[in-house]
Amino acid sequence: MNPAAANPDAFLALLSYGLITDAQHDAVLAHLETATLPPIPGPAHALAWMCVKGLVTQEEIDAAVERLEEASPPVATADDAAELAYEAEEFVELGDRGITHEAVNALFSDGLVDAQTRDMALEEMPLVGSVPAAPAATLAWMVIDGPLEKERFEATRAEVAAEPAFAMAADRARIVAEAQQEIAADEKTSGAWQADAQGKRRRGAWLSRLATLAVVGGLGWYFFAPDGVPACNADATRKTLQGLMLRVSIDARTQGLREVGIPTLSGLREIGYRKDERTRGCMATMILEDGTKSIAYTIGPASAKNDSDSDKMTVRGADPVIVEARFGNLDAKGKPLYNAEPIGRPAAEKAFRDGVAALQSNSPAAAMLQRQLERQRSTTGLVVTDADREREIADFEPAGPCRVHDDGVSRVCPLVVEYNDSLLVTIGRAQSLPLRGEFTFVQDNGNWRMSDDFARRFIRAVTEARLIGLGVTDAAAVPE
Repeated sequence: MNPAAANPDAFLALLSYGLITDAQHDAVLAHLETATLPPIPGPAHALAWMCVKGLVTQEEIDAAVERLEEASPPVATADDAAELAYEAEEFVELGDRGITHEAVNALFSDGLVDAQTRDMALEEMPLVGSVPAAPAATLAWMVIDGPLEKERFEATRAEVAAEPAFAMAADRARIVAEAQQEIAADEKTSGAWQADAQGKRRRGAWLSRLATLAVVGGLGWYFFAPDGVPACNADATRKTLQGLMLRVSIDARTQGLREVGIPTLSGLREIGYRKDERTRGCMATMILEDGTKSIAYTIGPASAKNDSDSDKMTVRGADPVIVEARFGNLDAKGKPLYNAEPIGRPAAEKAFRDGVAALQSNSPAAAMLQRQLERQRSTTGLVVTDADREREIADFEPAGPCRVHDDGVSRVCPLVVEYNDSLLVTIGRAQSLPLRGEFTFVQDNGNWRMSDDFARRFIRAVTEARLIGLGVTDAAAVPE
C-alpha cells in the first residue's frame, strides 16, 4: 500500500498550516521514497523528513512561520504551526545523530526493547536522519531523554551479560556496551552540574512565581465584604493572601520542587485608595526561606460589569512599581493626578501598545512568550492567572504630567509599564519587568501614535529593566 495514500494527513496538514507550498507538497508526492515511507506519526515527522530529503529548507520553514505570525487578520493556527516547526527541528537534530525509526526498529528486532517501548520511541524520533541509523546512540538516548526507564535498561544489560556467546549475542552486547558508555559519559559530564543548575533554576523560577505569577500574575481569591472594601491589613485580606501562599507552595511541590516552604507575609500596608473604582492599592513583604521580596496587590470589586458582584471583593496581584505609580499619586478625592493629558489615558495606552506590536511584528518573540505562558498554565494545577496580564504589555500607568516637546506639538510623558519579557522567560527568570521611561507621542490626523524614536527608547527601557532583573544595579549606564 502506498503510504502517501494511506497516511495523507501528515503532509496535507503541513499544507493546511501554511508551512509548505503546493509545489513542495507536489514534490513530496513525486519523490521516489514516498511510496516506501513507514506510517507517519504526525506532521512534525513529515516536515523533518522533508528537511532531510531537501524538499524544504529550515530557512523556508522559518520564513513560513514568520509569515503566519505576522498575518493580518491573525491566523488562528499560527501558534500551532510554530510549535510544529520547532518539533520538526528537534527531530532533524536527532536524525543528525542517527537516532531514527530504523534504529529503534533494529533494537526491537534484536530484542533490546519491547514493542511498547518501541512504539513510544517512534512517536518521539524522526523517520530518517542525515547519517546512518545508530542503534547504540538511539538506545542511550532512549534512556537519557526518551521512554526507556533506567531500571529496564539495567535489566537488559544483565540479561545480555548472562547470554552464552553466539553471533547475535555479540551484536547485542556491543550495542548495550556502547549505549552504556554514552549514558555513563552523560551522567559524568552533565549529571551533577545539570542537577545543580536545574535545581537552582527551578527553585528560582518557582520562588519568582510566588512573587510574580501568583501574586503579580493576578490570581484572585473571593470573599464577601458587605461593609466596604477591606483594609490592606484586614484579617480577611491576610487570610486570603496566606491561603494563596499555601496554594502556590503546594503547586510547587506537585511540580517536584519539594524544598519550597510556605512564604509568610509582613508589613501589609496601603499605598492609596481609588474612590471612584473602590479599589485599594497595597504592598507587603514576602518572607522566603532565603530572603524577602516586596509584593503588591489590589483589593476591589470582583466585577465592575456585574451589579450582583458589587459587594464581592477580590485580591488581585499587581506589580509593585505599577501600584506605587497608580495609587501613590492620587488627589484628595482619590482620583489620579496624572492622566496623560492632553492625550488621555485610553489613547496613550492604545498608542503605546500599537507601538510595541509594530516593533515585535518582525520577530517571533511574542509568540514564543505566549507558548511559554501557555505551557506554564498547562503544568500548574492550582494557580489561575488573569489572561489580560499575560499580554506582552501587562499593565500601563502614567507616572507624571506630560510636557510639551521641543517641537511645540508632540507630548513627552513619563510612563511605568509592566512588560512580559520573552528573553528572561527563556533563561528561567521572571517574565514580568517594570519599564520606566519618557516616551514621545505624536498627533497624526487627529490620532496619537508613538514618535519615530520609540524603538530606541523602548529598547533602552527594556535593556535597563533586564539588567536590573538580572541583578545589575548600574543599569543607568546603558548607552543611548
